[in-house]
Amino acid sequence: MDRPIAVRAIMNARLNLGVCETGGENRGKEVEAYLASCVPPLPPGSPWCVAHVRYRLKQAATDLGLTYDTSMPRTGYTPNWVRWAKRTNNWVSVKAAKANPHLLREGDVVCFYFKTLGRCAHMGMIDAVRSDGSGVLTVEGNTSPEKGDDNYVDRDGDGLYPKVRDWSELGEFGGFITINF
Repeated sequence: MDRPIAVRAIMNARLNLGVCETGGENRGKEVEAYLASCVPPLPPGSPWCVAHVRYRLKQAATDLGLTYDTSMPRTGYTPNWVRWAKRTNNWVSVKAAKANPHLLREGDVVCFYFKTLGRCAHMGMIDAVRSDGSGVLTVEGNTSPEKGDDNYVDRDGDGLYPKVRDWSELGEFGGFITINF
């Protein structure tokens, strides 16, 4: 299946790795552009991991002169995206992905479940599926550079960074949203 928006979105995200907050927490020119892309726009200072994904999809569609699924959420709230993906059969659970990594592709969305919050509360984009089948490489916003603890998921960092993610880091109810456009 041809997926020009998904492929362009992750390509653009790769080109912007290292974008960091400036002028305060969850602030800066790029971050505020991400926040403004949501519907309704998120106010400056809001968490922005989902807004980054939304911005990249919207930017890719605009660059290509295309429209993507109008039923897909435009919000900056992870659970809205997960509900949409489950309702439209665009959800791949971490368990299913672990058993069948070929279900995932670059440009799909990764959703991290936090047991303490009882919900998925962080998102990023798949850069690639790891060749050894042990997880995915991602591009994530509002996170931190990799730490020595490979199982740490930071959802309140200062920038846009590449990550190496094992399946276990997604949490028991984490998973992926397939982007088919």
